[in-house]
Amino acid sequence: MSINKLEGIITNRTESDVVIIGGGIIGLFCAYYLLEEGKSITVLDQGQMKDSCSYGNCGLVSPSHALPLNSPQLLLKAMIWLFQKNSPFYIKPQMDMEFLGWMMGFAFNSFNKKQLEKSMKGRASLLKDSRTLYEVIFKAHKWNCNWAPTGIHFVYSQERNFNAYKSKDSKLANLGLAAEPIIGKELFNKEPALSEHAYGSWFYKIDASVNPGKLLNELRGHLVSRGVEIKELCKVDTFKESKGRITEITTNRGVFKARDVVLATGAWTANLAKQLKLKIPVIPGKGYSITMKSPTIQPSCPIIFEENKVVVTPWKEGYRLGGTMEFSGYDTTYNEHRLQTLKNVANLYLKEPYTNEEVEDWYGWRPMTNNGLPIIDKSPVHNNLFVACGHNMLGLSMAPSTGKLITEMVIGKEKHLESDPYAFA
Repeated sequence: MSINKLEGIITNRTESDVVIIGGGIIGLFCAYYLLEEGKSITVLDQGQMKDSCSYGNCGLVSPSHALPLNSPQLLLKAMIWLFQKNSPFYIKPQMDMEFLGWMMGFAFNSFNKKQLEKSMKGRASLLKDSRTLYEVIFKAHKWNCNWAPTGIHFVYSQERNFNAYKSKDSKLANLGLAAEPIIGKELFNKEPALSEHAYGSWFYKIDASVNPGKLLNELRGHLVSRGVEIKELCKVDTFKESKGRITEITTNRGVFKARDVVLATGAWTANLAKQLKLKIPVIPGKGYSITMKSPTIQPSCPIIFEENKVVVTPWKEGYRLGGTMEFSGYDTTYNEHRLQTLKNVANLYLKEPYTNEEVEDWYGWRPMTNNGLPIIDKSPVHNNLFVACGHNMLGLSMAPSTGKLITEMVIGKEKHLESDPYAFA
């Protein structure tokens, strides 16, 4: 059922058990599990569904991404990429102290073995749990969102890079996430869409994918049909506080009250949190995608061209290229070089890399933390505020587990996962 057909169900409720600020995939899965506990819920979203980072990503549900981005090797690559026009990484020159502090923290965490271990295990826990929860959800609901538990290829063109990845896979293997290495003819037999530019793949059978836009639409429809009120184009202006509690939320669409509040505003969280005397080290990392009609020769499952950080995801009725990381603040312009890079990389690896029937060019801001871990915790300042943010590039992959954890915190239920890795520092 579409959102438009459900508009007549929506009321003008101004007081709820829980107000969730943020209508992306994290906020909506918080609503999903809170609804299961019988809570009345209002979701306030400053934009529309297409504005969220959840909408235009490549739809990967990928426990294989347990390793954080932090590493000395990535720092070295990043320095090289800065001087390459078509690199997957770009930093816009800026004298922003918060950004510089974030980058220093990222560099420090890249050499901190204890933090790297904590980040890896914390990410793996959320990713594996969410992968299981997705299976439960899609068994319970016949949502049309192209759920495909087909695995994901990490493809390399260079033998030395392929072999170097083995050390990373060994770390994942210790977490029960080992890949199957596939080389040459065996790889082309398994994935005929690849060109001979590909040398080998590390294939993660546990990974899956969805069409994120369709998932958001189905999830929103489910929530609204059961009484959740979603207010789009609803920008939070101020908070009223009393005795360590948020008592009112003033927006451009009125004043809202709730017993509990969940802050799930993605890359915007740090700015909003300042009003609440919270310091949240999240900055925007801009990513791009191109959605088009499916080519004749389409991959059988998502492929990550690991050396170039570009992803291709096939669906029954569409095809998406995505990737790149651009630290340019909240810049709203399309960088044509970023979009062209996606096509250039696909052209190297795929027999039919893309079609000219493009449906949509898109960009969104990923909520990046400098240690690779999200924050899922109760506010240290407010008794009734809970924060779920900073999922980096893995919001879709971590959303169900995050929503369940937040729900357990809100209602005071025993947590199904150890939540210490996601606590405020």
